Amino acid sequence: MKTRPRQFSAITPCHSATALLLLATSIGSGIAAAQTDEAFTLSGSLEAGAEYNSNVSVSELESATGESDTAGNLDAGIDANWQASDRLSVDAGYSYSAERYQDFDAFDLDLHLLYGDVSYEFDQLSIGSNYYLADAQLGGDDFLTLKQYSFYAGKLLADQWFLRGALNFADKSFDDFAQRNADTEGLSLDAFWFFNQGRSTLVFGFSHDDEQTQDPAFSYAADTLRLRYTNRFSLLGNDTEFRLGTRFQDRNYQAATPGLGARRNDRQHVTDARLEMSLTDYLAVATQIERGDYQSNLSSADYTENRASVSLKLTF
Repeated sequence: MKTRPRQFSAITPCHSATALLLLATSIGSGIAAAQTDEAFTLSGSLEAGAEYNSNVSVSELESATGESDTAGNLDAGIDANWQASDRLSVDAGYSYSAERYQDFDAFDLDLHLLYGDVSYEFDQLSIGSNYYLADAQLGGDDFLTLKQYSFYAGKLLADQWFLRGALNFADKSFDDFAQRNADTEGLSLDAFWFFNQGRSTLVFGFSHDDEQTQDPAFSYAADTLRLRYTNRFSLLGNDTEFRLGTRFQDRNYQAATPGLGARRNDRQHVTDARLEMSLTDYLAVATQIERGDYQSNLSSADYTENRASVSLKLTF
């Protein structure tokens, strides 16, 4: 089988103290590991740890407490790949994330995610489509359902560059905030650069999204720039991966916000770094830090937060 770069989408419907971000309007970038000669492969992971957040919040509701807290986190997932032929690949998976705060239990999060992806590799380019279904509960109550599907095409250039474009569509439905229910249309462009004998990757990304909500006051157009660096190396004799990323988004709202008397204009800048070091073939330890700077002319959406976490990760 061929080794080829692939882009994965991830959807996380709310942003509280776990660093989970809504990706209905922004598809994150990643690179798959080399495929084996097996027609069907199955893999999974279980990660548990603790996190500190300087400002517990839910960005989808522009709700920040202004208070810090610690939380216990659990992430579990299983992924399957069927290499139907040398050119046709089918992927599917399920993941579950949970977060439990020490004090702010109203911000406890449960997230279920199902996905499927089908891709075909032609001589000149690869094309594919994927679908994601995410369901989130906040504080033990139903919060948000998100459905996303994409059509994408990519091309490998000189074994060092992979270019990918996608059309993305999403449907967002809140259980108690119907005025925020939305349909989103967007496009994304990503360039992957592989270097350092394949151990390092640099990803440049841009996306534009148009989100139309039931209440026009929440409708907006957004432009997003993304940059992510990944490097695999040996640390203390152990396989280690370092990731550093930053994302900048400019949102322009389409109608005046009640109580503000003007249109909102939001800018979000999020930077994160993660170091994951293998202890055995199946067990790894990870540390992660993140800073989010959310600027807005709406006071409730104008805040900053810092997060730091440590966890153990089991893979199979």
